[in-house]
Amino acid sequence: MRAGKRTKMRKEIIKLVNELAIEYDVKILFCVESGSRAWGMESKDSDYDVRFVYYRKPEEYTKINPKPEVISASFNDKLERCQPEGCLIDMQGFDLLKFSKMLSSSNPTVIEWLNSDIVYLGNKPEEYVRFSKELFNFMSIYYHYKSMGKQNYLKYIKPQNHLATPKKYLYACRGIICALYVKEFLELPPIKFPETLSKLYGSDCISDEILNLLLNIIDNKKSQKEKHKIENIEILDEFIEKQLKIDEAPNKRHYHLPNYFNDVIIPIIHGV
Repeated sequence: MRAGKRTKMRKEIIKLVNELAIEYDVKILFCVESGSRAWGMESKDSDYDVRFVYYRKPEEYTKINPKPEVISASFNDKLERCQPEGCLIDMQGFDLLKFSKMLSSSNPTVIEWLNSDIVYLGNKPEEYVRFSKELFNFMSIYYHYKSMGKQNYLKYIKPQNHLATPKKYLYACRGIICALYVKEFLELPPIKFPETLSKLYGSDCISDEILNLLLNIIDNKKSQKEKHKIENIEILDEFIEKQLKIDEAPNKRHYHLPNYFNDVIIPIIHGV
C-alpha cells in the first residue's frame, strides 16, 4: 500500500475510534492493529482489524447494572456502518477490567494487542507490556498457537481437495511456527511472522526450504486477493503434520500474580 493511502486510512481509523468513544461515553486507553496487517502478511484487499481498550467514568464501575464490556463496530469501504462479513474495518474494544482479567489469564489474543507495532491511539501501560513479554503463562500460549495451527490445517487445508488459500496456509503455519518458537526460546514470538521465521531458521529449527516457501507465500499474498487459491504444498503439509505429532510444551515457571494489575487500573480510571 502506498504511503499516502496508508496515512489516509490511519486518519480515518482514528476518526472512527474517537467517534465510537463519544457514542459510548468512554475514553480510549490505546488502539492498535491486529491480525494479518500486524503480522506482516496481509493481502492487497485485507481488512483492518482494529482493537482497542477503553475505560469509563469511575462511578460507572459502582453500579449494579454495568455497561457492556465489549464495543464492536464494522465499516465498509465508504466508512459506513455495516455487517462484519465483508467489511473493510472491523473494530472491537474491551473494557479495561475485562482486558485486564483476560491478560492476567495469559489470553493470547490480548497479549498480541499489546505487542502490535501499529498503534493508532494512546499508550500501552508499561506494566501490561511487561506482563505480556515476561510474566505470561508459557504453557497457555504454546497450546493456543498449536491449537490455532491444528484447527486451520484440519479445517481449511487437509480436506480442500488440493486447493487452499495462502491465508489459511499461513494461519496454519503461523500457529505451528509460533508454538515452536515459544518452546525453543521461552519467550513470546515476534509480532511480525517473517521475523519469527528468520529467528527459528537461525537456530536450525526450520529448514531452508520451509523458510523460503513461507516467505514466498507471504510475498505473493501481498500482491493477491484474500480468496486466491493455490495447490497444496506437500512439504508444508508434511511439516505441519510432523509438528502436530510432537507434544513437548515448554517447561518454565508461571508467575501467578492475581493482584498485579490492581495498582495500575485504579490510577487509569481516576485519571491520576
